[in-house]
Amino acid sequence: MSFKRVFSNSALVLTGEVVERILRLALVVFSARLLGDVQYGKFAFALSYASLFLILADFGLHQLIVREIARTPEKTKLYLSNGLFLKLIFSALTYVLIIGIVQFTGKSRNDLTAVYVIGAAFIVGSFAEFFSSVFRARQKMTYDVTATLIFGSFVNSVGITILFMGFNFVVLAYVYLGAHILRVLYCILIVQFKFVPIRISFDLSTMKFLVKEGFPFGILYFFALMYTYIDSTMLSLMKGDEPVGWYNAAYRLVFAMMFIPTATMKVVFPALSLYYKQSMDLFKSLFERSFKVMFLLGFSIAALIFSLSDRIIPLLFGEEYLPAANALKILVWSTATIFIGTVQTHATRASNQQGFTAKVVSASAVLNVVLNFILIPKYSLYGAAFATLASELFTFLLHSRYLTIHLVMPPIFKLAPKIAIICTAVILYVNAVSGVNLMIVLLTSGLLIVVMALITRYFTKEEMQFISRFIKQPRKFATT
Repeated sequence: MSFKRVFSNSALVLTGEVVERILRLALVVFSARLLGDVQYGKFAFALSYASLFLILADFGLHQLIVREIARTPEKTKLYLSNGLFLKLIFSALTYVLIIGIVQFTGKSRNDLTAVYVIGAAFIVGSFAEFFSSVFRARQKMTYDVTATLIFGSFVNSVGITILFMGFNFVVLAYVYLGAHILRVLYCILIVQFKFVPIRISFDLSTMKFLVKEGFPFGILYFFALMYTYIDSTMLSLMKGDEPVGWYNAAYRLVFAMMFIPTATMKVVFPALSLYYKQSMDLFKSLFERSFKVMFLLGFSIAALIFSLSDRIIPLLFGEEYLPAANALKILVWSTATIFIGTVQTHATRASNQQGFTAKVVSASAVLNVVLNFILIPKYSLYGAAFATLASELFTFLLHSRYLTIHLVMPPIFKLAPKIAIICTAVILYVNAVSGVNLMIVLLTSGLLIVVMALITRYFTKEEMQFISRFIKQPRKFATT
């Protein structure tokens, strides 16, 4: 698997994710405006609460299967059939927990119904992720992108339509369920007819392997979800639905940015897993290049949104969501940290060191919960935002130290001065043109980022030539 293949697949996945996230962001904006901050807060609670249980429906299986199939494609059927048996059991237990625990929250009947439906939708969606593992491991990213777009197109078009018709957040939850059903049906058909027959198997030794090796992935994923969604859940229970609506207006904006590292690492992870077994030089090179790109994108975008938050929030969501602007100023820097942190955590997983990442993310999740308990009562949504930022920094710093000692040094100190110059230039420029049309500011700021990357020589001459060749001949790269 060449760097060209990885790069072209990344571009394909990013394109699909861009389209899907734009559609999803449009749905978020319309939902927030048409439902109002209270109803939108109720819907956000259902999403956040159900997400906390997602890992129990999978327990790290799909990430483990990506790694193992990438290394041993001939075992695709073995891992998939035994993994499916485990997943059916895990999913049934998960749904029972979702329904059972929410009874103690004191939520209204409509709130509970939304939780039941969203919980079912997320479990169905987790099966789509499970079958998509085959696409990612085999580097057939067209299928993965298509599945993503099926979900995004349906949930966006139908969701916005029913909102304009005056339906409430419970009906919107059913739209999510329908979209996930379509997505999983597509994935099942492609796996069945393009890769291997879908069967359910019970091979004790294989399942022991999947459970044992998948456990650290599962712990990692659980705590990652926990400190991604626990803040909204705690805000709802401690401060009510209105602050949750404000917080999620900000959070969904920065969450929309997460498609960039997520989509990129979907492609890079199988290659990292393979290179770790074949060549440490290639492993280190791919890690450093991925880190470099994510560092620039994460922090330059964060600087731009930080400077424009007071204009973006009212424009997209309306004046009633203005308290979200200051929360957005905090959350964008946690997202920037996630950009580079995602590269680090995928490097540990690819090198069989997922146990370390699981411990760190577990500790970060506990830190996040403690900080939320301390900060939310006094600072509401801003306390939740600070808790998220502190947790992400904690995860990033511990991974940087571990990777430097045991595997590969993240080029943080080499790149940080250049990133600081680029971000400072963006912030100063945006403040200087505060009265200019927002779209013009966004476009010219993007151009400024490119110019500053060239001035600071952020990318080497070789890297610039590589990117230039790809832009001119993307089809040639895709077939390499």
